[in-house]
Amino acid sequence: MSEARAGGLPPVTVLGLAGSARRGGNTETLLDWCLSAAEKAGAQVIKVRLYDLDLRGCRACDACLRDGKCIQQDDMHQLYPLLRSVDSLVLAAPVYAMGMPGVPKIVIDRCQPFWGLKYVLKQPLLEAGRMARRGAFLSCAGTDFSQVFEGSRRTVRYLWHILEVSAVGEALYPLVDAKGDIVKRPEARSVVEDIGRRLAERR
Repeated sequence: MSEARAGGLPPVTVLGLAGSARRGGNTETLLDWCLSAAEKAGAQVIKVRLYDLDLRGCRACDACLRDGKCIQQDDMHQLYPLLRSVDSLVLAAPVYAMGMPGVPKIVIDRCQPFWGLKYVLKQPLLEAGRMARRGAFLSCAGTDFSQVFEGSRRTVRYLWHILEVSAVGEALYPLVDAKGDIVKRPEARSVVEDIGRRLAERR
């Protein structure tokens, strides 16, 4: 949806990052439900499957601290402008070994240029006067250990801080392992659809 809304305002843009290696798995299903609800609420939706991209780990070279730009030439440069421009962001990443998988963690590590831009170069990440940005985190885990989501939640809170995003919701489902298990949790769809509608709100 790219048409201007009533009153001449453009639609809210919502970026969904699918951070699971399993296409159409439980966590990606949560993301699809969330993005569908956002689109029905009038948002322009962009979905990116991170495992389809060529992404390399941060080299800790500190080159980005000179100008706020990463010198590595890979598909992260497709994500950088989106991460700065969208109005809402939803990250969907399952739990692997008590934390999020390597690929979405690479994306978060590679946001170091934004950290350098803000805290070393003292430049704004976002243009002045833009609407407040919102974010949500969706995840499934195969176990129900008491802190199974805590590692991922800490990492996501850091990401929201760097990107100047306010969290408006999270949906975390333990004991969801085999592909399709999430559909056995009837409350899950309504929860993430409500999150999607909140991400689509103009504020």
